[in-house]
Amino acid sequence: MRGHVTNEMDVVGASADEIWAVYGSKDLPKLIITLQPGVFERIDIIEGDGGAGTVLHIVMAEGISGPHEWNEKFITLDNHTRVKQIQQIKGGYLDMGFSLHQVTYEIIEKDENSCIIRSTVKIELDDEFESNASSITVDSMWGMAKSIVKYVLDSKAEK
Repeated sequence: MRGHVTNEMDVVGASADEIWAVYGSKDLPKLIITLQPGVFERIDIIEGDGGAGTVLHIVMAEGISGPHEWNEKFITLDNHTRVKQIQQIKGGYLDMGFSLHQVTYEIIEKDENSCIIRSTVKIELDDEFESNASSITVDSMWGMAKSIVKYVLDSKAEK
């Protein structure tokens, strides 16, 4: 079975470049823990510097639904097109019968002070594990997008 789930969030008050500055930041793995307290127990950089090829070890906080722990790799980090693609490579959904769990973030310019954050989860799993497909939601991406937008808007307000 193959499938995908896409979510789009309209952002008003911040440009695509301002939002991408956070999504594309090499510091995002550390920053997201601060921006989303109670969601992550820890995020460790296993390999790389936060750019393409970086491997993270993610451990979710207790009580968060879905997989608790996994490794993921930044497959694409394109500052020109504002696209970041992350793929789980160990644990997480792969332990639930998925052969692919990939998230793509696209920051799309609308005008100089607004943009769209598009998040897409692409999955592949064996038919025998098809019932696990219902565990794929955009909740975590929605929460991350909201926290990043708030961070950018708050930072602009302080200037």
